[in-house]
Amino acid sequence: MSRISRALPLMLLLASSARADHRALSVDVSGAWSAGSVSALQTTLPQTTLTFGPSVWLGARYALTNNLEFSATGLFDIPVMVAHNNVVLATDSGNFAGTLVHETMRFGGLAGARVVFGLALKFHLGVEVGWSQRLYTGLTMYDDRNPDAAIDYGLGMRDASLGQFIVSPLVGLEWAAGDHWSLALLPRGQILLGAQVNWAVLIPLQFSWSWYL
Repeated sequence: MSRISRALPLMLLLASSARADHRALSVDVSGAWSAGSVSALQTTLPQTTLTFGPSVWLGARYALTNNLEFSATGLFDIPVMVAHNNVVLATDSGNFAGTLVHETMRFGGLAGARVVFGLALKFHLGVEVGWSQRLYTGLTMYDDRNPDAAIDYGLGMRDASLGQFIVSPLVGLEWAAGDHWSLALLPRGQILLGAQVNWAVLIPLQFSWSWYL
């Protein structure tokens, strides 16, 4: 038998529709590394700062057909410190120039749909929409005209939050390693819309366990 004839069954297997996952209910647990823009609040001009950090995802999927799944996902970004340099803060007491420092975290939820193709190795393409809430804590404004001795303006700023609507396309691969469990790499982009516009890119490594109803 030639190499081509031996490879043909494998090619047909990979190109066929998904394994019989109709009515499968899957629980997904993911750890992700994320990059995204964080807006500086109360500044005279809009400004964002690029941040990096870990994220945790928990979700569920239901396979309406072998090739169509509906998903619901919750996300939590681990708190990170952010410094917005060269901003002008606008307050009731006047404007203050310098660096705005704070801790931020984000949580939210999404729902969506995706198409799935493949057998043991499955290709995912989908989109989710939802809501994101970003918290700002420990807000402090520094006069950093002398970078070696930055001075806290002592404004006593209150914690704040920013709610945004999420649109999140996703694409990736899932490996069905067993009858009930799988591993997946599903990169996601996020556009966050609201009073501020931001973006995020996440690369989650996902473990899933499935039941067949």
